[in-house]
Amino acid sequence: MKKHWAVLSVALLIAVPFVLWGCGGDDDPTDPPVEACSITVTTPVTGDSFVPGDPDNQTVRIRWDKTGDAARVSIDLLKAGALVDVIAPNATNNGVYTWTASNMGAANGADFSVRVTALDEDNCLGVSGQFSLINTVGCSLAFTNDFDHDITYVAGDNLTLTWYSNSTLGNVSIELWRGDDNTTPVGFITEDPLPDTGSYDWTIDSLNSGTYDFYTLKIIANGVDGCFAVSDTFAISDEDVCSINISSPQPDVVWTEGQTEEIDLIASDDVHVVNLRLYKGSEFLGNITYAGVLVADMPYSWVVSDFGNEGDNTVYRIRAISTDDRYCVGISESFTIISTQ
Repeated sequence: MKKHWAVLSVALLIAVPFVLWGCGGDDDPTDPPVEACSITVTTPVTGDSFVPGDPDNQTVRIRWDKTGDAARVSIDLLKAGALVDVIAPNATNNGVYTWTASNMGAANGADFSVRVTALDEDNCLGVSGQFSLINTVGCSLAFTNDFDHDITYVAGDNLTLTWYSNSTLGNVSIELWRGDDNTTPVGFITEDPLPDTGSYDWTIDSLNSGTYDFYTLKIIANGVDGCFAVSDTFAISDEDVCSINISSPQPDVVWTEGQTEEIDLIASDDVHVVNLRLYKGSEFLGNITYAGVLVADMPYSWVVSDFGNEGDNTVYRIRAISTDDRYCVGISESFTIISTQ
């Protein structure tokens, strides 16, 4: 009897460690701990800009870092933090997704972001920095002013220009044209582009083109090829027009580089200071003066220079531009500069 008990005791001592080792399998020190689920979106980043419809700038690489075992994610487009639409409802959680950018019905803006959310996990998501989506597909403009050709608009009066726009890049320029067939551009009514707000208070000005019955305005969506609109024709009365007439150099005169020659002009009484610039045809070459020249001090002595120009030397022109009115310009006749290089 004692012999059997001894054998049973030995068997139990051998078996117990194996039973204890097999209990609580999750506590096996050889198994790594399961990481908590987390997602950090790394691209797009704050300040990125995409243009849906532009093959060169509509592909978005959405990337994210992840931990945990989630196999699938959903990807959403947000605007100002609110859901716009779902980009991908059930994508592989591999850290990257290629998306062809779309506003998905939302207005253009710089407050878009993407959100990546792990499926079947609680509160496991990440949101990108804010980026811009500017959709120019279907860009259109139209003046909403009722221009009355029976009314003559007087220079110096105020006129609120209004327009409709869709899918611009956010800025427009407005240009004054002369001619009943809209063939002669006069100049832009503002020096810088305007925000596309749909209205602008314009102090009427012919830009020194004077009284005329057939003016039009052309509004242009900056940065979008072919997106513009032209107003109906209207008349402007403008008697306050400056003039600058360059009398020297004379037509077809020949000047030699390095020699001193005199530039002279006659200007209306409202022109006091001018800047002088050299052009080859319509190509700007350089400033003859930087600080401006008093009309009262003309003529101006210039040490002739072609500013390193190469090629045809017979089509030079000098422009005199009023410092008070960039549209008050005088242009010389063509002349020749002989280079000494």
